[in-house]
Amino acid sequence: MYQGVNLQKKILDRKNGTHMKNTLFSSENKDLGLLFTLGVNTELSKLLKKAFELYTRCPRIERLITRDLDAYGIEKKKERLLDAAWVRQQTLALGLDYPEPLKDSVEIDLALGRKRMEPLVVYILFLLEGSFQSLTDRQSAERIIDSKTLEFFFQFYSLGEIPARSTRHENVRKISQTTQNYIFRRQVFMVRDDLLDNFENLTVDSTAVKANSVWPTDSGHLNDILHRAYHLSQQLYERFGIPNFLQWFMPMWLKKMNQLNFKINVTSGKGARRKRKKLYGKLYTVAEKAIFHMKRELDKHRSQKEELNILPGKLSQLNLLWSIIEDYMSDAEQVISYSKERILEDKVIKNTEKVISLSDGSAAFITKGDRETVVGYRPQLGRSQNGFVTVLIVPEGNAADSPQLLPLVKGTIKNTGVVPSCVSADDGYSSNQGVRKVKAEGVNWVSINGAKGKKLTSDMDWISEELTEARRMRSAVESLMFVLKDVLGFGKLRRRNIESVRLEMLQKVIVYNFRQMIIVEERNEKRQRQEGAKMLQAS
Repeated sequence: MYQGVNLQKKILDRKNGTHMKNTLFSSENKDLGLLFTLGVNTELSKLLKKAFELYTRCPRIERLITRDLDAYGIEKKKERLLDAAWVRQQTLALGLDYPEPLKDSVEIDLALGRKRMEPLVVYILFLLEGSFQSLTDRQSAERIIDSKTLEFFFQFYSLGEIPARSTRHENVRKISQTTQNYIFRRQVFMVRDDLLDNFENLTVDSTAVKANSVWPTDSGHLNDILHRAYHLSQQLYERFGIPNFLQWFMPMWLKKMNQLNFKINVTSGKGARRKRKKLYGKLYTVAEKAIFHMKRELDKHRSQKEELNILPGKLSQLNLLWSIIEDYMSDAEQVISYSKERILEDKVIKNTEKVISLSDGSAAFITKGDRETVVGYRPQLGRSQNGFVTVLIVPEGNAADSPQLLPLVKGTIKNTGVVPSCVSADDGYSSNQGVRKVKAEGVNWVSINGAKGKKLTSDMDWISEELTEARRMRSAVESLMFVLKDVLGFGKLRRRNIESVRLEMLQKVIVYNFRQMIIVEERNEKRQRQEGAKMLQAS
C-alpha cells in the first residue's frame, strides 16, 4: 500500500493557516468541508475525489509535475536570456550600455518572476481535459467556469481562482510522457491494492481511431499544400521584417486550383473517369507553375534570411516557418509524381508512398476487418476482468495485431505486477510464435478466438472450462471500446503526430480507469449491503 500524505495539513502549513481558516469556516462557506467528505454525488465530484486520493497516496506525482513545469520554465527563461544577450550585443556596438543578463543560461533561478501554477491544479486540469476532451473550446470552457464542484474544490484546497483558458492549456501540455506513464502505473497499482481487480484475466484488442485530419485526395492535398505555403510566405515582413514572397500570379493560380479541385470532387456519372483525368491534367499544370514560383522565391529570399540580425527567439521561429514551406514544396512534388502515375497511367500506388495527411504526418490508412477505412491510428489495449485498461500501445502506421500480443502481455505485467493466468484475443493475434512466447512469460492459458485460433489450440484445451469461459467473456472488450470512444472521445483525436497522439490517448485511458474504479467500488458496496441484509434476515 502507498504511504498517505496529509495534503490538507501541508497546504495549511504553507499558508500559515490563515487563508484556509477563513475559507473553510466562514459562515458563507461552512458547507465546503462537506463537499469532498460526505459525498456530493455528481460524476465530476466522484472523479475528483478518486483522482485526489491517488495524488495524496503517491506524492511523487506532485514532484514529477513540478519537474515538468520547471523544465518548461527553464526553457522559456533560456530563450529570454539569449534575447537579452543579443540586445546587449547590439547596444554595446552602438557605444551604449545595457545591463548584464540576470544569470548565465546554465544557472537559472526560477524563484524569480511570476508564480507558477500549483502541481495539483495542473493535475486536476489534466483530468478535466481528458474528461471534457478539451480545456479551451467554448463548451468545455463554460462547463469549467460554471462548475460549482470545481469552484468548491479550488476553495477547499486554497488553490485560488480557476486558471484562465490559455493558461490551462499551456501548463497541461507540459506534462511529459514519463509523468503520464507514472500516473497510469500508480493508478493500476491502486486498483490492485484496493482489491478492485486481481488482474488474473486479460483481454486484448485493437481499434481504429480517426486522426485530426480530413480524408486525403490528390487534388485536395495539392490545393491545401500550396494555399498553406503561400499564406506563410506572406507573413515574413509583418513577423520578421524581410520582404514577403512576390505574389506574381499566385492568387490567380490558387483560385484556379480551388475551382479544379471542386470540379474533380463533384464529377460523377457516365464518363466521370475521363473527365477527372482531363481536370487533373489541368491541375498538374497550374500546380507545377505555382511550385516553380515558390521554390524560386525561396532561393531568392534565402540570402536575406541568412543575413538577418534579429532576436534569437524570432530567428528560431523564422527557421521553423522556412522549413515548413520547404517541406510543403517537397510534399507537393511528391503528390504530383504519384498522382500522375495513379490517375493518368492507372497504376496502383502503395499507401507508404502517398502523403496521407498534411496536418498529421504520422497518420495512416487504418483498415480493421470489414469496417470502414479511416485515416488515423490503431491503438492496442488490454482489459482486465473488471474492465480496467492495463496497457496501451500506439504503434506507428497500420500495424498488424499478431506482433502486438507479446508486448501487450509484457506491458500488463509491468504495469500491474501480476502475470495473468489467462489471456484472450481474437484471431487477428493468432501466431504460434506469439502464443509460445506469451506462455513463456508464465501465462497458463492463451485463448485465440476463431478458426485460426482453434488451429493453434489442442482439442482438449479448446473445450476446457478455462478457454470456454475466456471466449464467452471476450465480448466484454466491446463495452470498453464503446465507453472510450463515445464518452471520452477516444475515437476522434484532437492532437496530431504520434507522440502527441499517444499522450492524448493515455490521458483518456487514465480518466476512464478512474471512472471504472468508481463503478466497481459502488458495485462492491451494493453487493456487501445486499449480503448484509440477507444475513440479518437469516438471523
